[in-house]
Amino acid sequence: MVVSEGYEQHYAPLTSQTVSATLDAAGVRKHINVLDVCTGPGMLAAAVVKREASVLGLDFCKQMIGIAMRNVPKASFLVGDAQSLPFDDGSFDAVVCGYGVIHVAEPQKALSEMRRVLKTGGRVSISVWERPTPMNGVGLLFASIKKHGDLAVPLPDGPDSFQFSQKKKMVGALEETGFKEVTAKIIKQEWELNDARDLEAAIMKGGVRARGLLEAQNRSARIAIANAIELGLKQYFMSDGVYRVPMPAIIGAGTK
Repeated sequence: MVVSEGYEQHYAPLTSQTVSATLDAAGVRKHINVLDVCTGPGMLAAAVVKREASVLGLDFCKQMIGIAMRNVPKASFLVGDAQSLPFDDGSFDAVVCGYGVIHVAEPQKALSEMRRVLKTGGRVSISVWERPTPMNGVGLLFASIKKHGDLAVPLPDGPDSFQFSQKKKMVGALEETGFKEVTAKIIKQEWELNDARDLEAAIMKGGVRARGLLEAQNRSARIAIANAIELGLKQYFMSDGVYRVPMPAIIGAGTK
């Protein structure tokens, strides 16, 4: 299974929980023109269509664009770079980006590009994971790796995945880019898993940098990390037989 398909299967049910809040923060409504940056499998684009707005989804991954075209035939899609958007200044009424800015090489450049293609008075809205804490699934993952493996294993060059993962940092990044009326809001959401091994499996099939971090561990460390994650997930096991793991997000928004 390629990562694009793995993301759709394992992550989309989780990240779809922030879709409505992301569109609300960007002021998406009927008849406006929306750009969906890092569209992935097209969840935001599909919701924009339901609001009777026009949407163009962009992603650097050709396979993701193929999935999005299949999922949202009423939207338009384009392979492209979030750090160099192929649009004129002031082309869109709203710009949204779901969990994508954390994966680009130069996130601040991507934010600047989103602002550039917005019309004056338009809104941008981006979602990211909240920083790792003892109270969320991201924290459980990284604590398990820190205890039983190595967080400093060599990985391809990339940005800090959590540089926007506190409200203060999100606000600062958007204001630094030139946005006004900036807001940042924590959105509670839960990853529903049927098996304690599903968290690691989802990361290996659909993750990006977290997947690379796990792949770089030696075999004994991988086994110990998996066991630690399984043990840690017990606190989230519910009476209906489902693990409900807190995976909060932060949605930042601002006006050009």
